[in-house]
Amino acid sequence: MESGKQLADVVSDSGVSSVAIVGTAKNVGKTVTMNYLVSELSAKGLTAGLVSSGRDGESIDAFTGQPKPSVVAPQGAWVATAEGVLRGSASGLEIADVLGTQGLFGRIVLGRAVEAVALELVGPRSARELAAIVNKLLELGTDIVLVDGALDRIAAASPKVSDATILATGASLDMDLESIAQELGFVVWLLSRPEHPVKAIASLAREAVEKGTVCFIHACRGKEQGRYTLRPAHYPTVLGVEDLVLEQAGDAAAVVVPGAVSQAFLDKARSWAKQREFAVIASDAVSIFASKRPGVSLYVTQPLNLLAVTVNPVSYLGVSHDPREMVNAIGAAFRDIGYKLPVFDVVSGEKSIEGVSGMAVG
Repeated sequence: MESGKQLADVVSDSGVSSVAIVGTAKNVGKTVTMNYLVSELSAKGLTAGLVSSGRDGESIDAFTGQPKPSVVAPQGAWVATAEGVLRGSASGLEIADVLGTQGLFGRIVLGRAVEAVALELVGPRSARELAAIVNKLLELGTDIVLVDGALDRIAAASPKVSDATILATGASLDMDLESIAQELGFVVWLLSRPEHPVKAIASLAREAVEKGTVCFIHACRGKEQGRYTLRPAHYPTVLGVEDLVLEQAGDAAAVVVPGAVSQAFLDKARSWAKQREFAVIASDAVSIFASKRPGVSLYVTQPLNLLAVTVNPVSYLGVSHDPREMVNAIGAAFRDIGYKLPVFDVVSGEKSIEGVSGMAVG
Protein backbone atom coordinates (compact mmCIF):
# COMPACT_ATOMS: atom_id res chain seq x y z
CA MET A 1 0.00 0.00 0.00
CA GLU A 2 1.33 3.44 -0.97
CA SER A 3 2.67 5.48 1.96
CA GLY A 4 0.54 8.48 0.94
CA LYS A 5 -2.77 6.68 1.30
CA GLN A 6 -5.26 7.93 3.87
CA LEU A 7 -8.22 6.07 5.37
CA ALA A 8 -10.64 7.55 2.83
CA ASP A 9 -8.40 6.24 0.03
CA VAL A 10 -8.44 2.75 1.55
CA VAL A 11 -12.25 2.81 1.66
CA SER A 12 -12.82 4.27 -1.81
CA ASP A 13 -10.21 2.03 -3.44
CA SER A 14 -11.78 -1.09 -1.87
CA GLY A 15 -14.82 -0.80 -4.14
CA VAL A 16 -17.28 -1.70 -1.37
CA SER A 17 -20.73 -0.09 -1.17
CA SER A 18 -21.13 -0.21 2.63
CA VAL A 19 -18.73 0.03 5.57
CA ALA A 20 -19.47 -0.55 9.25
CA ILE A 21 -17.51 1.44 11.82
CA VAL A 22 -17.48 -0.51 15.09
CA GLY A 23 -15.72 0.25 18.36
CA THR A 24 -13.93 -1.83 20.97
CA ALA A 25 -15.26 0.42 23.80
CA LYS A 26 -16.94 3.75 24.46
CA ASN A 27 -15.21 6.96 23.38
CA VAL A 28 -12.78 5.37 20.94
CA GLY A 29 -13.53 7.81 18.13
CA LYS A 30 -16.22 6.12 16.05
CA THR A 31 -18.10 9.37 15.43
CA VAL A 32 -14.86 11.21 14.61
CA THR A 33 -13.95 8.44 12.15
CA MET A 34 -17.41 8.56 10.56
CA ASN A 35 -17.34 12.36 10.22
CA TYR A 36 -13.87 12.20 8.70
CA LEU A 37 -14.91 9.54 6.20
CA VAL A 38 -18.19 11.12 5.09
CA SER A 39 -16.42 14.46 4.60
CA GLU A 40 -13.47 13.03 2.68
CA LEU A 41 -15.56 10.66 0.56
CA SER A 42 -17.90 13.53 -0.34
CA ALA A 43 -14.86 15.61 -1.30
CA LYS A 44 -13.91 12.77 -3.68
CA GLY A 45 -17.28 13.20 -5.39
CA LEU A 46 -18.95 10.17 -3.80
CA THR A 47 -22.48 10.34 -2.40
CA ALA A 48 -22.42 8.94 1.14
CA GLY A 49 -25.19 7.53 3.29
CA LEU A 50 -25.31 7.46 7.09
CA VAL A 51 -27.14 5.07 9.40
CA SER A 52 -26.63 3.74 12.94
CA SER A 53 -27.27 0.36 14.53
CA GLY A 54 -28.28 2.16 17.73
CA ARG A 55 -27.87 5.83 18.62
CA ASP A 56 -25.02 8.18 17.79
CA GLY A 57 -24.48 11.93 17.63
CA GLU A 58 -26.25 12.92 20.87
CA SER A 59 -24.71 16.03 22.46
CA ILE A 60 -24.01 14.42 25.86
CA ASP A 61 -22.77 10.85 26.34
CA ALA A 62 -25.33 9.06 28.50
CA PHE A 63 -22.62 6.75 29.86
CA THR A 64 -19.88 9.26 30.77
CA GLY A 65 -21.76 12.55 30.97
CA GLN A 66 -19.12 14.05 28.66
CA PRO A 67 -19.84 16.16 25.54
CA LYS A 68 -19.91 14.18 22.30
CA PRO A 69 -19.32 15.26 18.71
CA SER A 70 -22.40 15.41 16.54
CA VAL A 71 -22.66 13.41 13.35
CA VAL A 72 -22.27 15.88 10.48
CA ALA A 73 -23.87 15.05 7.15
CA PRO A 74 -22.40 17.17 4.33
CA GLN A 75 -24.58 18.61 1.60
CA GLY A 76 -25.83 15.84 -0.66
CA ALA A 77 -25.38 12.99 1.83
CA TRP A 78 -28.27 10.62 2.55
CA VAL A 79 -29.32 9.97 6.14
CA ALA A 80 -31.48 7.39 7.93
CA THR A 81 -32.62 8.34 11.44
CA ALA A 82 -35.67 8.42 13.70
CA GLU A 83 -38.21 11.22 13.32
CA GLY A 84 -38.19 11.82 17.08
CA VAL A 85 -34.58 13.08 17.15
CA LEU A 86 -34.67 15.33 14.09
CA ARG A 87 -35.78 18.54 15.86
CA GLY A 88 -34.00 21.55 14.27
CA SER A 89 -32.00 19.41 11.87
CA ALA A 90 -35.19 18.50 9.96
CA SER A 91 -34.96 21.77 8.04
CA GLY A 92 -31.63 20.64 6.61
CA LEU A 93 -33.06 17.41 5.20
CA GLU A 94 -35.19 16.75 2.16
CA ILE A 95 -37.35 13.80 3.28
CA ALA A 96 -37.60 11.05 0.69
CA ASP A 97 -39.31 8.24 2.63
CA VAL A 98 -40.71 7.35 6.05
CA LEU A 99 -40.52 3.67 6.98
CA GLY A 100 -43.33 1.96 8.82
CA THR A 101 -41.21 0.44 11.57
CA GLN A 102 -41.98 2.16 14.88
CA GLY A 103 -39.16 2.46 17.42
CA LEU A 104 -38.49 4.26 20.71
CA PHE A 105 -37.89 7.53 18.84
CA GLY A 106 -40.56 7.06 16.19
CA ARG A 107 -40.40 5.93 12.59
CA ILE A 108 -37.20 5.80 10.54
CA VAL A 109 -36.90 8.71 8.13
CA LEU A 110 -34.77 8.69 4.99
CA GLY A 111 -33.64 12.08 3.79
CA ARG A 112 -30.96 13.96 1.86
CA ALA A 113 -29.01 16.87 3.32
CA VAL A 114 -29.74 20.06 1.38
CA GLU A 115 -26.96 21.70 3.40
CA ALA A 116 -24.36 20.50 5.89
CA VAL A 117 -26.32 19.46 8.98
CA ALA A 118 -25.41 18.15 12.46
CA LEU A 119 -27.80 15.50 13.70
CA GLU A 120 -28.36 12.38 15.75
CA LEU A 121 -28.46 8.99 14.09
CA VAL A 122 -30.96 6.49 15.50
CA GLY A 123 -31.40 3.22 13.70
CA PRO A 124 -32.97 -0.21 14.15
CA ARG A 125 -31.76 -2.80 16.63
CA SER A 126 -31.98 -5.88 14.43
CA ALA A 127 -29.39 -6.76 11.80
CA ARG A 128 -32.14 -7.64 9.33
CA GLU A 129 -33.78 -4.19 9.58
CA LEU A 130 -30.38 -2.51 9.41
CA ALA A 131 -29.47 -4.41 6.24
CA ALA A 132 -32.80 -3.38 4.69
CA ILE A 133 -32.10 0.31 5.40
CA VAL A 134 -28.59 0.03 3.95
CA ASN A 135 -30.15 -1.35 0.77
CA LYS A 136 -32.76 1.45 0.74
CA LEU A 137 -30.04 4.09 0.94
CA LEU A 138 -28.17 2.44 -1.94
CA GLU A 139 -31.37 2.38 -4.00
CA LEU A 140 -31.80 6.11 -3.38
CA GLY A 141 -28.46 6.76 -5.05
CA THR A 142 -25.72 6.59 -2.44
CA ASP A 143 -22.33 5.37 -3.60
CA ILE A 144 -21.29 4.15 -0.17
CA VAL A 145 -23.18 3.74 3.13
CA LEU A 146 -21.38 4.24 6.44
CA VAL A 147 -22.94 2.19 9.26
CA ASP A 148 -22.28 3.34 12.81
CA GLY A 149 -21.93 0.33 15.10
CA ALA A 150 -23.16 1.74 18.41
CA LEU A 151 -21.77 0.30 21.68
CA ASP A 152 -22.24 -3.49 21.85
CA ARG A 153 -23.79 -3.39 18.36
CA ILE A 154 -20.99 -5.13 16.52
CA ALA A 155 -23.72 -6.83 14.47
CA ALA A 156 -23.32 -3.85 12.13
CA ALA A 157 -20.10 -5.52 10.98
CA SER A 158 -21.91 -8.69 9.91
CA PRO A 159 -21.45 -9.51 6.21
CA LYS A 160 -25.26 -9.67 6.12
CA VAL A 161 -25.32 -5.91 6.83
CA SER A 162 -22.15 -4.36 5.42
CA ASP A 163 -19.49 -5.21 2.85
CA ALA A 164 -16.53 -4.18 5.02
CA THR A 165 -15.57 -3.02 8.50
CA ILE A 166 -13.38 -0.41 10.14
CA LEU A 167 -12.47 -1.09 13.76
CA ALA A 168 -12.10 1.90 16.10
CA THR A 169 -10.13 1.64 19.33
CA GLY A 170 -8.50 4.03 21.77
CA ALA A 171 -7.09 4.93 25.15
CA SER A 172 -10.42 4.26 26.87
CA LEU A 173 -9.96 0.53 26.17
CA ASP A 174 -7.05 0.31 28.67
CA MET A 175 -4.54 2.61 30.39
CA ASP A 176 -1.57 0.57 29.17
CA LEU A 177 -0.59 0.91 25.51
CA GLU A 178 0.86 -2.60 25.29
CA SER A 179 -2.36 -4.06 26.72
CA ILE A 180 -4.41 -2.16 24.14
CA ALA A 181 -2.22 -3.50 21.33
CA GLN A 182 -2.42 -7.09 22.59
CA GLU A 183 -6.18 -6.98 23.13
CA LEU A 184 -6.73 -5.47 19.72
CA GLY A 185 -4.54 -8.16 18.18
CA PHE A 186 -6.96 -10.78 19.51
CA VAL A 187 -10.01 -8.85 18.29
CA VAL A 188 -8.52 -8.59 14.80
CA TRP A 189 -7.66 -12.30 14.84
CA LEU A 190 -11.27 -13.10 15.80
CA LEU A 191 -12.90 -10.78 13.26
CA SER A 192 -10.65 -12.15 10.51
CA ARG A 193 -11.71 -15.81 10.78
CA PRO A 194 -11.62 -17.33 7.28
CA GLU A 195 -13.67 -20.02 5.57
CA HIS A 196 -12.62 -23.63 6.08
CA PRO A 197 -9.71 -24.33 3.68
CA VAL A 198 -11.36 -27.51 2.35
CA LYS A 199 -13.85 -26.29 -0.24
CA ALA A 200 -16.22 -29.23 0.20
CA ILE A 201 -16.43 -28.61 3.96
CA ALA A 202 -16.91 -24.85 3.43
CA SER A 203 -19.76 -25.55 1.00
CA LEU A 204 -21.52 -27.96 3.39
CA ALA A 205 -21.06 -25.45 6.24
CA ARG A 206 -22.93 -22.79 4.26
CA GLU A 207 -25.70 -25.32 3.63
CA ALA A 208 -25.88 -26.08 7.36
CA VAL A 209 -26.22 -22.39 8.26
CA GLU A 210 -29.10 -22.08 5.78
CA LYS A 211 -30.82 -25.00 7.52
CA GLY A 212 -30.65 -23.11 10.83
CA THR A 213 -29.69 -26.28 12.71
CA VAL A 214 -26.44 -27.34 14.37
CA CYS A 215 -24.84 -29.88 12.04
CA PHE A 216 -21.80 -32.15 11.92
CA ILE A 217 -19.63 -32.67 8.86
CA HIS A 218 -18.14 -36.15 8.40
CA ALA A 219 -15.41 -37.36 6.06
CA CYS A 220 -16.39 -40.33 3.90
CA ARG A 221 -14.20 -43.43 3.82
CA GLY A 222 -13.28 -46.14 1.36
CA LYS A 223 -14.22 -45.44 -2.22
CA GLU A 224 -15.93 -42.21 -1.09
CA GLN A 225 -12.73 -40.85 0.45
CA GLY A 226 -12.33 -37.13 -0.20
CA ARG A 227 -16.05 -36.49 0.04
CA TYR A 228 -18.02 -35.23 3.04
CA THR A 229 -21.54 -35.57 4.40
CA LEU A 230 -23.74 -33.36 6.56
CA ARG A 231 -25.52 -34.72 9.65
CA PRO A 232 -28.01 -32.55 11.61
CA ALA A 233 -27.73 -32.55 15.40
CA HIS A 234 -31.38 -31.40 15.74
CA TYR A 235 -30.46 -28.46 17.98
CA PRO A 236 -31.08 -24.88 16.80
CA THR A 237 -28.37 -23.60 19.18
CA VAL A 238 -25.46 -24.80 21.29
CA LEU A 239 -26.22 -22.41 24.14
CA GLY A 240 -26.99 -24.38 27.29
CA VAL A 241 -26.61 -27.73 25.50
CA GLU A 242 -22.87 -27.66 24.79
CA ASP A 243 -22.18 -31.13 26.21
CA LEU A 244 -25.26 -32.68 24.59
CA VAL A 245 -24.20 -31.39 21.18
CA LEU A 246 -20.58 -32.52 21.45
CA GLU A 247 -21.57 -35.94 22.73
CA GLN A 248 -23.10 -36.48 19.29
CA ALA A 249 -19.92 -35.45 17.44
CA GLY A 250 -18.53 -38.94 17.00
CA ASP A 251 -15.83 -38.87 14.33
CA ALA A 252 -16.99 -35.57 12.83
CA ALA A 253 -14.44 -33.33 11.15
CA ALA A 254 -16.37 -30.21 12.07
CA VAL A 255 -19.45 -28.87 13.84
CA VAL A 256 -21.38 -26.02 12.22
CA VAL A 257 -23.22 -23.61 14.53
CA PRO A 258 -25.75 -21.31 12.79
CA GLY A 259 -26.25 -19.07 15.84
CA ALA A 260 -24.09 -17.77 18.67
CA VAL A 261 -20.82 -19.57 19.46
CA SER A 262 -19.90 -19.07 23.12
CA GLN A 263 -16.54 -19.31 24.86
CA ALA A 264 -17.99 -22.18 26.90
CA PHE A 265 -18.70 -24.16 23.74
CA LEU A 266 -15.24 -23.46 22.34
CA ASP A 267 -13.61 -24.57 25.60
CA LYS A 268 -15.51 -27.86 25.51
CA ALA A 269 -14.79 -28.36 21.81
CA ARG A 270 -11.08 -28.10 22.57
CA SER A 271 -11.11 -31.60 24.08
CA TRP A 272 -12.39 -33.00 20.77
CA ALA A 273 -9.66 -31.15 18.90
CA LYS A 274 -7.02 -32.83 21.06
CA GLN A 275 -8.26 -36.26 20.05
CA ARG A 276 -8.63 -35.67 16.29
CA GLU A 277 -8.77 -32.99 13.64
CA PHE A 278 -11.90 -31.09 14.60
CA ALA A 279 -13.15 -27.60 13.73
CA VAL A 280 -15.90 -25.25 14.85
CA ILE A 281 -17.57 -23.31 12.03
CA ALA A 282 -19.73 -20.26 12.78
CA SER A 283 -21.91 -18.30 10.37
CA ASP A 284 -19.70 -15.19 10.72
CA ALA A 285 -17.22 -13.66 13.16
CA VAL A 286 -19.90 -11.43 14.70
CA SER A 287 -21.62 -14.58 15.98
CA ILE A 288 -18.52 -15.69 17.94
CA PHE A 289 -18.41 -14.53 21.55
CA ALA A 290 -14.89 -15.45 22.60
CA SER A 291 -12.54 -13.79 25.07
CA LYS A 292 -9.41 -15.76 24.14
CA ARG A 293 -8.04 -17.98 21.42
CA PRO A 294 -9.99 -21.21 21.72
CA GLY A 295 -7.38 -23.88 21.08
CA VAL A 296 -9.61 -25.38 18.39
CA SER A 297 -9.71 -24.57 14.67
CA LEU A 298 -12.27 -21.82 14.16
CA TYR A 299 -13.80 -20.84 10.82
CA VAL A 300 -16.81 -18.98 9.41
CA THR A 301 -19.07 -19.36 6.38
CA GLN A 302 -19.06 -15.60 5.65
CA PRO A 303 -15.67 -13.96 6.26
CA LEU A 304 -15.66 -10.35 7.39
CA ASN A 305 -13.72 -7.83 5.28
CA LEU A 306 -11.67 -5.79 7.77
CA LEU A 307 -10.27 -2.73 5.99
CA ALA A 308 -8.45 -0.76 8.69
CA VAL A 309 -8.19 0.28 12.34
CA THR A 310 -8.52 3.82 13.68
CA VAL A 311 -7.24 4.98 17.08
CA ASN A 312 -8.16 7.69 19.56
CA PRO A 313 -5.10 8.25 21.79
CA VAL A 314 -7.07 10.30 24.36
CA SER A 315 -9.52 8.94 26.96
CA TYR A 316 -12.28 10.79 28.82
CA LEU A 317 -10.60 9.44 31.99
CA GLY A 318 -7.57 11.62 31.33
CA VAL A 319 -5.34 8.95 29.81
CA SER A 320 -3.37 10.22 26.82
CA HIS A 321 -0.88 8.46 24.55
CA ASP A 322 1.43 9.87 21.93
CA PRO A 323 -0.44 9.35 18.61
CA ARG A 324 2.64 8.09 16.76
CA GLU A 325 3.55 5.66 19.55
CA MET A 326 -0.01 4.32 19.66
CA VAL A 327 -0.32 3.86 15.91
CA ASN A 328 3.08 2.16 15.68
CA ALA A 329 2.44 -0.11 18.71
CA ILE A 330 -0.84 -1.38 17.25
CA GLY A 331 0.67 -1.79 13.79
CA ALA A 332 3.54 -3.80 15.30
CA ALA A 333 1.08 -6.00 17.24
CA PHE A 334 -0.69 -6.86 14.00
CA ARG A 335 2.56 -7.73 12.25
CA ASP A 336 3.54 -9.96 15.18
CA ILE A 337 0.45 -12.13 14.63
CA GLY A 338 0.82 -12.19 10.86
CA TYR A 339 -1.59 -9.44 9.76
CA LYS A 340 -0.97 -6.50 7.47
CA LEU A 341 -3.65 -4.01 8.41
CA PRO A 342 -3.41 -0.20 8.12
CA VAL A 343 -3.81 1.86 11.31
CA PHE A 344 -4.84 5.53 11.29
CA ASP A 345 -5.32 8.41 13.71
CA VAL A 346 -7.55 10.61 11.55
CA VAL A 347 -7.09 13.62 13.87
CA SER A 348 -3.29 13.80 14.05
CA GLY A 349 -2.71 12.22 10.65
CA GLU A 350 -0.40 9.53 12.06
CA LYS A 351 -0.61 6.18 10.29
CA SER A 352 0.96 2.76 9.99
CA ILE A 353 0.18 1.33 6.57
CA GLU A 354 2.74 -1.37 5.88
CA GLY A 355 1.27 -4.13 3.76
CA VAL A 356 -2.32 -4.45 2.62
CA SER A 357 -5.56 -4.87 4.52
CA GLY A 358 -8.14 -7.60 4.32
CA MET A 359 -5.73 -10.56 4.63
CA ALA A 360 -6.98 -13.24 7.00
CA VAL A 361 -4.23 -15.36 8.51
CA GLY A 362 -4.96 -18.49 10.52
